[in-house]
Amino acid sequence: MIKLIHCGDRVRILIIYSWKKLWSMGTGKGSPNFYLSLKALAGSFERVVLLHPAGLEALMKEALPGGVEQVTFNWPGGGRVVAQPGWMRVRKRVYILIPRLALFGLNWVLRTFSYLAFTVAAYRAAKRAAAEVGPDRVAAYGYMAVPAAKLLSRKLGVPMVTRLFGVSLGMKGFSALAQIAQFEETLSFRLGADRWVITNDGSGGDRAARKLGVPADRVLYLLDGVDKSQPGKKFDRKAYRDKLGLSPETKIILRVGRLWPQQRIDRLIARMPDILPDGTPVAAVVVGEGSERTFLESLAETWGVKVIFTGALTHRELSEHYSCADIYAATSDRTNLSNSVLESLHHGLPAVALATGGTGSVIRDMVNGRLVEFEQRERLGEVLAETLCDEVLRARLSEGALRTAREIVPSYEERMRQEAEALALLEYS
Repeated sequence: MIKLIHCGDRVRILIIYSWKKLWSMGTGKGSPNFYLSLKALAGSFERVVLLHPAGLEALMKEALPGGVEQVTFNWPGGGRVVAQPGWMRVRKRVYILIPRLALFGLNWVLRTFSYLAFTVAAYRAAKRAAAEVGPDRVAAYGYMAVPAAKLLSRKLGVPMVTRLFGVSLGMKGFSALAQIAQFEETLSFRLGADRWVITNDGSGGDRAARKLGVPADRVLYLLDGVDKSQPGKKFDRKAYRDKLGLSPETKIILRVGRLWPQQRIDRLIARMPDILPDGTPVAAVVVGEGSERTFLESLAETWGVKVIFTGALTHRELSEHYSCADIYAATSDRTNLSNSVLESLHHGLPAVALATGGTGSVIRDMVNGRLVEFEQRERLGEVLAETLCDEVLRARLSEGALRTAREIVPSYEERMRQEAEALALLEYS
């Protein structure tokens, strides 16, 4: 159980959760943020009740930490949208914009319907659950849950927390049009709360809150934690390469994450070297699952580079990969301060990262990794090769990575305590 310093009386909390799953790639696989957040509350509060959309109840029950009760509700529409908009090619090298705008407009209408339907269904279910639970706190996990949580908080006169696990609002500015286009995230700030707890994944949640008028003293902006409970295990680098079918001298670039467009793993495959100037072979190991796997496998074949796709792995299984790779590559357009980057630092694995979002607040060029300005992203392959070729540099960056992890990256326990105490100390306003 997590020991709270200022908890006071035991607390009952009702959480409205926007999703049907707790882990993005199967139980124990993917970002641990949702699981750890719930574990923090279950280890601290008298009663934690999770209200979420029906559909995958058995999978959710299996994944939930002990002490979290499960209540489901039906959500008309389930949040489906039409295919992502794209350009229509009408003649060679001639494209028209109308289909993109039309599909965006249709998606916006469907998203609005889904948002309203979720709010009505979640609020009705939350009222029924609250009658039995008698919550002292109401929490919205994800922007879809905010309106229902806000209505219930007002009805019961209890504090409300909005819990966001990163944002995309602000990537294209904060104009009125941008806010309307991303109305769900905009309203998660505009509707108000007694506390916002936002994961600092480099996507600028603190900036979005500030731009939309949220008082700074109501925002808790938390960097992800890593598992520091187990002493660093030594792995055999040669055995690791043998297991992957690679020669002992092969230099390995690691990438961990969900295989979907936002991660831009295609950029790594297109830029990575296949061999170093001295003849040393290079391979990329990509850990994760997602909709782009088939495309990425085909892309690697097209470019003639060695890429090994392991599928999704548990966090314990990942330690060997972090320990035996030579560098980590972070190539996303949105931010490169994900949990996997922090894990790489914790294992002393220097990251070569594009300077997107708040990545530069943790990854410092030539100190604990290599930072490539987004405007110079064409240099990614060059920097990857330079770093792989220089053993002395990598050793220095590895020391810097370990030092950064010790100084600023919290443990799971520290991270959970911060979140639990923030909710325990809430007052209704």
